[in-house]
Amino acid sequence: MSLAMKKKPRKVKSLSWDTATDLYEAHLRAKRSAARTVEGYLLELQYLDDYLAKRDTPPLPGEVEIQDLREYQCGLVTGAASRTGKALAAGTVARVSTVIAGFFEWLHDEEKIESNPARRLERPKLPDRLPGDVLTVAEMKRLLSATDRTTAYGLRNRAILEVFYATGLRKKELLDLDLSDVNQEERELTVRSGKGGKGRVLPLARSAYGALMDYVERARPSFSTSHEESFRAIFLSGRGRRLGGGSLKAVIDALGEKAGVHLTPHTLRRTFATHLLKNGVSLRHIQILLGHTSLNTTAIYLRLNPVEIRREILLKHPRERFEA
Repeated sequence: MSLAMKKKPRKVKSLSWDTATDLYEAHLRAKRSAARTVEGYLLELQYLDDYLAKRDTPPLPGEVEIQDLREYQCGLVTGAASRTGKALAAGTVARVSTVIAGFFEWLHDEEKIESNPARRLERPKLPDRLPGDVLTVAEMKRLLSATDRTTAYGLRNRAILEVFYATGLRKKELLDLDLSDVNQEERELTVRSGKGGKGRVLPLARSAYGALMDYVERARPSFSTSHEESFRAIFLSGRGRRLGGGSLKAVIDALGEKAGVHLTPHTLRRTFATHLLKNGVSLRHIQILLGHTSLNTTAIYLRLNPVEIRREILLKHPRERFEA
């Protein structure tokens, strides 16, 4: 009798949702996924479990079929399966689909389930991004001019814009910056709370460094209180606490409205990268500055056209100048 015939069938259909998600959480934490990422993934899987639990015979992870996942996708698109009852954007449904696909792929690879029901799960087609997702140089200058540098709040807000534009930081990375993360001698910022727990060191352009030091020396003391965060965080609120996401959004929204541009922290991040690329900085260097793990992520992020990449290679690669 062959080894294949002797092998006992795997008893994986009895795997519960709680056990499956606990195992997946341990896997995500072991590979050092960011805490917020883990929480987000588990929440989406809980939503899927809740949706399937409404059936007369709710399927366990090993019993889920592709049709179950497609029905859930459709429910998210129409709003029938969303938590609010409202239709979700294509980008949100695509993100949820990616989470679900990763979960079932891992369960299958680890032989926790017999087959992967998400193997042929389609992702919604995403619409092209709206114009204005990247600011022009003129728009960026107008935005910086919208700050009032005669007030403490104006100096703080100018420093926030300058640092975003000079480094391409994510929103959380900027809010998590501490005074000890500034190397004045080298004019650098150390990012300790990067995505996936990966830090990086970023050079500061002269204007950004000047705006940051102007704020730290002239304006920050007026925000400082006896609260412990006043001794540590760079960007403070009016109460002397570390500036929060809601307060930052209010600042960005107000400045964008004043300058007449659609603005988010992500707009500034993409603007930083796009302007560097247009000025000849290599894609590899931009990848490092953004904190991307993959060069492909950077290429997609900047919406590089494959035709343009091919033309650049054929025009500039030294081997194109020699006869074979």
